[in-house]
Amino acid sequence: MSLDNGTDSYLIDKRIPHRNLKPSGEMIMRMLGLAMIFFIFIQLTLGQSLGADLTGTWESKYQFGPIEEVMTANIQQSGENILGSFSVQPSSGDEYSGIIFGTVNGDMVKANYLSVSKEGTDSKLTLTFIDSLLVDQNTLRGTYYVQDSDMNSLSGPFQAIRK
Repeated sequence: MSLDNGTDSYLIDKRIPHRNLKPSGEMIMRMLGLAMIFFIFIQLTLGQSLGADLTGTWESKYQFGPIEEVMTANIQQSGENILGSFSVQPSSGDEYSGIIFGTVNGDMVKANYLSVSKEGTDSKLTLTFIDSLLVDQNTLRGTYYVQDSDMNSLSGPFQAIRK
């Protein structure tokens, strides 16, 4: 290999037979076919996870000591955002309700439930956060975290079923 003739011959190793490194038409078609299969697979995978729509009525039950609460949530989804309302009927005590707002990212759902209730002459604010997964089109499972304006907090697992 000589560098003094001013050509690019120094790039060619004389011990390796010279090959035409241009891909053949058949090779290009194979590469395009594999690329197309890859992109179709990615679109189908993303389409399944992003195709989730939580719009509808959902019901869940919670046990707080001797009191069971049944929550009914009405949700509308627009893109990644969810908005709705909920009502809770405890086994004892007054029914209460509030609003829901959150996001959906694939099969992950994060939402906040906000309610204001009266206790005598005082108002009590309760905020609940859920971190959940859409198990199938009709089942959400995850963890709820509740905190009220008296700084009482509670958390636990939950499951909600579409009605």
